[in-house]
Amino acid sequence: MYRFSPLTFVLPLFFLAGFNPAATAQDYYQLGMKAYKGSDDSLATAVQYFTRAIELQQQPAKSYMMRAAAEEWQKDFIAATEDLNQSKALDSTYPELYYYYGQLYVRQDLYLQSIHYFDIAIAKDPRQAKFYNARAIARYFLYEYDKIIEDENKAIALDSTDDGYFTNRGYALLELKDFNKAISDLTTSLRIRPSQKGYANRGYTYAQLGRHVEAIADYNESLRLAAKDGETLYLRGISYLALGKQPEACQDFNKSAELNYQPAFDKLKTSCGK
Repeated sequence: MYRFSPLTFVLPLFFLAGFNPAATAQDYYQLGMKAYKGSDDSLATAVQYFTRAIELQQQPAKSYMMRAAAEEWQKDFIAATEDLNQSKALDSTYPELYYYYGQLYVRQDLYLQSIHYFDIAIAKDPRQAKFYNARAIARYFLYEYDKIIEDENKAIALDSTDDGYFTNRGYALLELKDFNKAISDLTTSLRIRPSQKGYANRGYTYAQLGRHVEAIADYNESLRLAAKDGETLYLRGISYLALGKQPEACQDFNKSAELNYQPAFDKLKTSCGK
């Protein structure tokens, strides 16, 4: 089953060869933010811009914080920890500082520690929807589905335009077998922004209700967005089997096995004679 769930923008390196002597620390900070919000390939660029901003600032707490955020995505956890600690030493009042500490621990699979820092971020600024969503994602790894729903309720109350909040709450509802509410949330998510995960999760929910025709329709949409997803191919095969369509099922199990999705190998043996 699918699990929980930033804009594609490639920034030219037009200052980085020797930097622009007329640019200010704020200029470099803004360039760093644009690069950080871009593609994964631009994260190294973001680090360089934030580094230049730090060199030019007297109190560069935010630049240290955002350089750490970029380093987290690059999995340079030692550098990220050092930069977050430096940012905190300069100014410990930023709620987002604790959010990025939390993200750092999530990426290292240290979920209890991450929740501790998300708690601090929320206490400092309870109006940030992304803080609740981040805590919900950490709680997913601890199987705390009731608490996930509580956090996503708060996130949605603050921002009902983010499809991810509905997707995540829908998944938690699915795990709690509240299938109709899960379908409602996943439908809302897909209305906001069609996504592979949203379609796959709703398809699986339909399948749990025996609504395999609708499940297959959603799996088709999910595979249209990500054709080489072994799990979705396998799940569509299960729904084909439930409808008595063995050739289509075996074709999906075969494709899933080619993508090394392990449960598909068993189905090929038990249902397809391979």
